[in-house]
Amino acid sequence: MKAAPSGRKESDTCFSSFFDSDFSKRLSSAMEDRGLDAIALAMLANVSPVTVERWLNGNFEPRHKNLARIANALDVSDNYLLG
Repeated sequence: MKAAPSGRKESDTCFSSFFDSDFSKRLSSAMEDRGLDAIALAMLANVSPVTVERWLNGNFEPRHKNLARIANALDVSDNYLLG
C-alpha cells in the first residue's frame, strides 16, 4: 500500500479525496448548534475525545463508520459534514 502525503497509509484515512478544508468547520458548527463539546460528542459517537479534537483541528478525517456515528449524534447528514 502506498503512503499518503501525511506518511500514513492510504487505508488509514477514509474519504480523503472527498473532504475539503471545511469539514472541521462544519463539524464545529454542528457541535456548537447543539451545545456539544468534544467530550460530549465523543460519548455520543462512541469515540475518544482526542479523536474528536483531531477532527476539529483538521489533523485526521473520520473513517466511514465514524462519519455515520458523528452525523447521527449531531442529527445531520453525512453529506452535510462532507460539504
